Amino acid sequence: MEGITKRFPGTLAVDGVDFSVEVGEIHALVGENGAGKSTLMNVLAGLFADYSGRILIGGREVTLHSPTEAKAHGIEMTHQELSLAAPLSIAENLLAGRLPTRYGLVHRRALHREAKALLALVGLDVDPGTAVSEISQHEAQLVEIAKALGNKPCILVMDEPTSALSREEVQRLFAILRDLKRGGLAIVYISHHLSEIFQIADRVTVLRDGKRVGAHDIGEVTPQAIVRMMVGQAVDEFYARRMAKLGDVALDVAHATRYGFFHDVSFQVRRGEIVGLVGLSGAGRTELARSVCGLDPMHHGRVSVMGNVLATGGYPEAVAKGLVYLSEDRKVDGLFLRLSVRFNLLAALTPFHSVAGIYRAGNDGSITERYLKDLDIVAASADADVGTLSGGNQQKVLLAKWLATCPRVLILDEPTRGVDIGAKRTIHEAVMALADEGTAVLLISSDLPELVGLSERALVMRNGRLIREMAKEELSEETALLAANGEGMVSNA
Repeated sequence: MEGITKRFPGTLAVDGVDFSVEVGEIHALVGENGAGKSTLMNVLAGLFADYSGRILIGGREVTLHSPTEAKAHGIEMTHQELSLAAPLSIAENLLAGRLPTRYGLVHRRALHREAKALLALVGLDVDPGTAVSEISQHEAQLVEIAKALGNKPCILVMDEPTSALSREEVQRLFAILRDLKRGGLAIVYISHHLSEIFQIADRVTVLRDGKRVGAHDIGEVTPQAIVRMMVGQAVDEFYARRMAKLGDVALDVAHATRYGFFHDVSFQVRRGEIVGLVGLSGAGRTELARSVCGLDPMHHGRVSVMGNVLATGGYPEAVAKGLVYLSEDRKVDGLFLRLSVRFNLLAALTPFHSVAGIYRAGNDGSITERYLKDLDIVAASADADVGTLSGGNQQKVLLAKWLATCPRVLILDEPTRGVDIGAKRTIHEAVMALADEGTAVLLISSDLPELVGLSERALVMRNGRLIREMAKEELSEETALLAANGEGMVSNA
């Protein structure tokens, strides 16, 4: 790939990037969230027709303006979010779009025979007739890889393939990748896990802000050097140092455990404090947050808000006691996209403004106008469908919905993902103002400048355990990323 450039409205996602991968090589592609890794590989996978630059396969220039063209040139990509149809069988997923037929009907015996051969390529011994919904995440990941291999690619792109795998499952996957590499497959491996990069990769390319900042043989660099390339400059003055005034303990989590996700996690957040939760994809941060607020189960442990223990009332009880959670995916479980801005903004107030089960609007109109103004939400009107707003304005509506409840504890999960710099600044100012008023904030963010800039201290999670607490003075993008990778830290687990 030579001089690849890809623009989105208002964003230069990839800026003149050169990238290459050789036959029989595993080439790691790394960078912070938003660095352009997935966009660059989506260009290679034919998902964007409007890129500029040259792509050469086997020394011959090609145009990749659709996934069909990419597949025709031997390019396959497995995404972080698996593309399997859970209700269908493994065999039907593996050969989707090219099911063997006889007399106009699916040839079941041939289907299972071909599926077994593909599963053998990744060392998976399961019945091809099993529904994908009945197999483990590790097995589903291998099915995804087998599906890609079924098209006999010469280049395989893997985007965060181990995000939901255990350590043992990762090692089994690596053994398979080494076999594929010996067979001549060129593999591009995208990951935030630096320890994995040094185990599996032959070369590494680092992206930052859409540009390539370095490409090295893996033996020539250290984790610290890669982090410095990824991070670049220190946090700028965008994040003014806030003089936090801490009060009593607002959120107290003791020995929280959910089997398979996190184990024996204990921490506190005080009034007026913003605490960052650091961790790589799959570390258990979101799972912990959802269990703390009652959206998902917790097998052991205790959660208290201002000294009041949450019982088993789930999320409604948590909200009633002042603990609210801003979801990481506004479109899936944050907003009602086909309903109005007004309805979305006031949705969380319904229990507070109901008498005998009947909703009383009260001063809800003034609340709507206040947050439209305070958060600079751009909409045709308060009655416009929230789905018609830009991503940044949708995110501000989601934040306003929870700010309107005057929370005692606010858990933010990726609060500025997919928003522009203006919306990001507005959201940050609102969060800091809320903390200044005495709200305790737990911040989960893959945007390290954001997490470092806003947090008074940080808690580090790795493999479902809390392994480290970092004070403001020792917290930087570099130390946070190294800690999340288990580099240079002594585990407390």
